[in-house]
Amino acid sequence: MCGIAGIFSHKVPLNDAAKSRMISALGFQEHRGPDATGTWANENVILGHNRLSIIDLSHAADQPYQRPDLHMRISFNGEIYNYKELREELRAVGYQFYTQSDTEVLLAGYHAFGESVCARLTGMFAFAIWDDQKNEIFIARDRFGEKPIFYVENKEAFYFASELRALRELVNQPLTINPDAVVDLLEGMYINLHHTIYKEVSNFPPASFLKINSKGEFHWDKYYEFPTQVGDPIGFEDLKKNTRSMLYGVIDKQLNADVPVATFLSAGVDSGLITAIARDIKPDITAVTMSTSEDITDETEGATRLAKKLGIRHEIVPVSTESVDHLSTIFRNIQPLADASLIPSHLVTNKVKGNFTVMLSGDGGDEIFGSYNRPNIYLKSKNKPIPFGDKLIQFGLGISNPKLSPKLKNQLNDSNRMAWAGWEGYYSAHNLNGGVMDKVFKSGSEQGVQLQLLKKISPKYKSNESKISFGIDLLSRLPGDFLFKVDSAAMHSSVEVRAPYLDHHLVDYLLQVPTQSLMPNGVDKELSKSLLSDFTGLPWVAPKKGFTIPYWEYLRAEWGDLLESYLHEGHSEALLSFNKNGILELLNSLRKNGGIQYSRVLFGILVLEIWLRVFHLKRSEIQVGLIT
Repeated sequence: MCGIAGIFSHKVPLNDAAKSRMISALGFQEHRGPDATGTWANENVILGHNRLSIIDLSHAADQPYQRPDLHMRISFNGEIYNYKELREELRAVGYQFYTQSDTEVLLAGYHAFGESVCARLTGMFAFAIWDDQKNEIFIARDRFGEKPIFYVENKEAFYFASELRALRELVNQPLTINPDAVVDLLEGMYINLHHTIYKEVSNFPPASFLKINSKGEFHWDKYYEFPTQVGDPIGFEDLKKNTRSMLYGVIDKQLNADVPVATFLSAGVDSGLITAIARDIKPDITAVTMSTSEDITDETEGATRLAKKLGIRHEIVPVSTESVDHLSTIFRNIQPLADASLIPSHLVTNKVKGNFTVMLSGDGGDEIFGSYNRPNIYLKSKNKPIPFGDKLIQFGLGISNPKLSPKLKNQLNDSNRMAWAGWEGYYSAHNLNGGVMDKVFKSGSEQGVQLQLLKKISPKYKSNESKISFGIDLLSRLPGDFLFKVDSAAMHSSVEVRAPYLDHHLVDYLLQVPTQSLMPNGVDKELSKSLLSDFTGLPWVAPKKGFTIPYWEYLRAEWGDLLESYLHEGHSEALLSFNKNGILELLNSLRKNGGIQYSRVLFGILVLEIWLRVFHLKRSEIQVGLIT
């Protein structure tokens, strides 16, 4: 797990100033790889790397890594879990190896197989390979977007980096805030992959590669698409047996490291199942649980009970989440994200980094085992949308009358929207419905990204409509929110987090299982719950509270006061098109009435206000609760 950066110019030779910017950029993302920093350059390309040593800790494996005999160099971020098998395959056809690293295997694999090497890889990765003989660069990203690449293409060059702050340093040009991304963030609490917070910056798409040749010709392509159609029904016990076997194989490979490995353990099923299998394979492994001072979000009690059932070594890490300083620290390096669990994710990885360099997480469990119960809601609905149901829902969601809105909100719940207008009705709802858009913004356009995505992928699910939400999960919130959050939080603490559930063989297998086989009794995540129960001896009814913080309570107190002071400064009215008076109305409503009706939007606004100051305006430290 590392940080990568690069510049490629086929038009004009890269000068010393570009090389200096690379050194500076790598300094900004040193937390991603504090063990070694390296650069390599010629007149057309500069490759940079920050190394967090996981496999082969020797300096022989430092990067950018080169093999003069292959005429290639690589800057690589991630882990290739099947590198040992690939190494033996390559040895069989004559390749020699001089390190024990997966980096060298990846480089030799590209030399042997070209762009098709991506389809052979099992892992999480973002890498760039320079071919000295062809004078071309090859860049690729993993299937589900675990490892980030941000890039800018302009008339001078192609620039890329693992983090936005490093990329800004490389590009050295003014960047313009994208108003659509601002709206997008408040609609769903994250920025979807089709754009970033800056108009000039793009997200490198998952499951894709790019080749740029010496003439400056771009060739983009995808090397993977997840299944959208299901196979024949399968008995639940056979499904359990097959899934259990696959999970053991996946977790066994992901436990491989030359540094200490542990697991995250909440009170939930996903991390519990990963921890149970990891403990079976590696009996001395440790599970880590975060403890907070807020009863409403603390999962220590449930996680402790689960740890005792599993008979595992257990560490409880206390953290305090009240300080807004945590947000200012993280947002100095990345684009804004309003997922409140970013704070505890950062705090817990920062606490464990002295003892563990690699952590296994339960990320992806919801997305492959149940899709948040939405397929069951779909199957339980009448499946025959009412006439003009979509129009009725749009009308109801648009009503802003404060007396009518709560009643309508109850009527327009997930089940009713699904019953009245199918998936389109379900995905019509977002945080800015009910007149909130006009309260927050002076100008701007609704994005409705998930609804647009639904229309795009629906033809692929013609005979498998109950699993559409699995596809939307994998293309939107999983990479744009959850994986970006984990990468940003953990790498800020120099900790690698691995997600066994996102092994593509496992994902492909489960996506092809019919919903009725996956959840035969209509129970969300029935398969993973049943697998965990085999370890605990009881049906595990976890007191899951969600990995978050009570930001709605903080906003009624100090965080709300801070937000109000930011709004009065006027920066966000000018740069984000915020409607100060409308936002203050929402804030006062939260203070007066409590609840969380507007708290998600207000937290997102606070995130944008902080990001605007510490990243875009490059302000200094938070002092006495205010950013100066």
